[in-house]
Amino acid sequence: MISTREVTQMKTHLRSLYRSPLKTLVTLLLLAAAAFLFLYNLSEYSVADREYREARDKYEGVLTVEEAGPDADEEAEQVSEGGLTVPHVKSLGEERIRQLSALPHISRVERRWLTAGVSREYIRLDTDTHYFAYAERCVVTGTVTARLYSHVHDTWEYYIKSWPAMEAVEYLLLEDVELLAGDPACLWDWIWKKPYEQHAVELQIVKAEYKETGGAFVSHFDQVPTHPARYSMATETNHVYAEDAAILQPGRRYLLVLRNDTVQENLLPSKQYGDKYPQALMHQFEVGDDTLMGWWPYFTDITDLPENWLELEEYADLRELIRVTDDDIHTFDVVYGDDMNAQRRAAEGRMVCEEGRFLTPADAGQPVCVVNADLLEAYGLKVGDTITLELGNYLSEQYAPLGAVASARGRQNTAYTEQTFTIIGSWRDLNEGNHVRRDRFWCWSNNAIFVPSAFLPECRNAEDHEFKPSEISFVVGNAEEIVPFMEECLPLLDEMGISYIFSDGGWSTVGPELMQARSIALMKLLIFACAAVFALVLTVWLFIGRKKREYAICRALGMARGEASGRIYVPFLLLGILAALMGGTAARVFSLRQMAQGGETIHTPAGPFLYFLGALGFLLVLAVSAWGGIQLIRRKSILELLSGDGGRKGPLREGAPAQP
Repeated sequence: MISTREVTQMKTHLRSLYRSPLKTLVTLLLLAAAAFLFLYNLSEYSVADREYREARDKYEGVLTVEEAGPDADEEAEQVSEGGLTVPHVKSLGEERIRQLSALPHISRVERRWLTAGVSREYIRLDTDTHYFAYAERCVVTGTVTARLYSHVHDTWEYYIKSWPAMEAVEYLLLEDVELLAGDPACLWDWIWKKPYEQHAVELQIVKAEYKETGGAFVSHFDQVPTHPARYSMATETNHVYAEDAAILQPGRRYLLVLRNDTVQENLLPSKQYGDKYPQALMHQFEVGDDTLMGWWPYFTDITDLPENWLELEEYADLRELIRVTDDDIHTFDVVYGDDMNAQRRAAEGRMVCEEGRFLTPADAGQPVCVVNADLLEAYGLKVGDTITLELGNYLSEQYAPLGAVASARGRQNTAYTEQTFTIIGSWRDLNEGNHVRRDRFWCWSNNAIFVPSAFLPECRNAEDHEFKPSEISFVVGNAEEIVPFMEECLPLLDEMGISYIFSDGGWSTVGPELMQARSIALMKLLIFACAAVFALVLTVWLFIGRKKREYAICRALGMARGEASGRIYVPFLLLGILAALMGGTAARVFSLRQMAQGGETIHTPAGPFLYFLGALGFLLVLAVSAWGGIQLIRRKSILELLSGDGGRKGPLREGAPAQP
């Protein structure tokens, strides 16, 4: 409880301020100005220092190397993998990896692995159509109804007349087509967005004498007058010719392994179609790709087989083919790694986070993932949703056109580990549309899903796995060491005779600018802090120095030293507190206005807690300064203080009270 004596003392202290309002106002303004200068420059330095530290923690240097030189993409060797010819680039040996990881300033080595992630709920997204559609295989059965030498389309007569070679092309019609494996969309009516009730496939057969042409490429739209659901199967440069298709005879049923090569075409309204079909999908298939070699024939006669023919032992390989085909259309490219920013394209700013955030080392062991923005859009997903994947046990290498699909025998997964991941972000490549063709060994398709490396399953080919240049990065984790690394280590890489790509993410430009801004802010803070201290000293002299006669009178009247000092000290501190509030408020308002540009805040201002701490520091200096001034007064005698000269000694005036 506050005593009556204390209340009385407080009123007395406040009355002392009212006696000289002009002096009080001047003192308050001087203190508020000093508080403003100090707190404003303190907040400015705080912002500059915080932005520098945040940028320093965000930026890192990413080093990737290539043994084969900058043209490794063009010099990629062709390697047969499970019967599938796949381009490869030279791997990085473990000795070279150890050598590079031992370079000064390298803080860690980031490795990435790639396996299939099969989603039973979602279908793999479309990839670049300029490359072979590895995941677009389909297995169908159909009954041959006719072999034709003329096309049903009226305009085909024009092509036969203009290109005599077309007279050697035969067409084989299959109906009652059933899909055993593959994307059901390849048999959809995309005008009405539903499966066809009756399916027909038209196979183009090139006569033997025209084998050197590799087969003509012919397409046919899905709506025609005679067959409302017709498809074209073309034999481009592949291994199927007329003699190979001799097995296909009218009246018999066959199993066919095809490749879907569906593209969208715009059709102009015509008298034949009317306005009913302004747009259609060109359902086109290919037959004869080499992924089936040593696995299963392109055509199999199943007419005389029992109903359970697919369950027979001799069709075990076909069942495997069907399983792999269905897995492939549901396969996403799961990339295991702990730091998405430690990739070349991310470090260069070409691979960006569109929503949420990227994976960081802090996510290690957490069931989280980052998916492509196209996946969110295609399936109506959002950050915070979950996706369940069956993680395969076959390691693939980073190669955007192929990804983690099996396609050929030997690349298939033999075991799966089911895991549900929470989506924490989405990524997008800013060069999508052409990056697959230009940078296919370094980028990802839109089917890539990034997860922490802790979820990598035990893979059956792990012992033979070799890291490609795009799958391993050497990271300079401390941004302040990026420039020293560039100066010291990049010349060493040149001496090693290897090609390298070092991405600093722009730190070499941003870093010096932020350091300069912080240094300027610190210099201003020191200058204005000194000015504030000078203002405090001046204010103490003006206020307390002028109160010495009042102190002497109180002492002469018998007041104790502490109480007499309080009559000066307490009012001054009250003014200091009020000045700190005024100066701090003005500093924050001015800082907010300075940091606003065009109505939008370009920097995050310092928080109120900083102003609170700064005000406490200001009051502490003020209290110490005032206390020091009072101590100087207390060291003088009452006669010296009353003499008015502040220190000249002289004879006592007659009648003056003796000094106690």
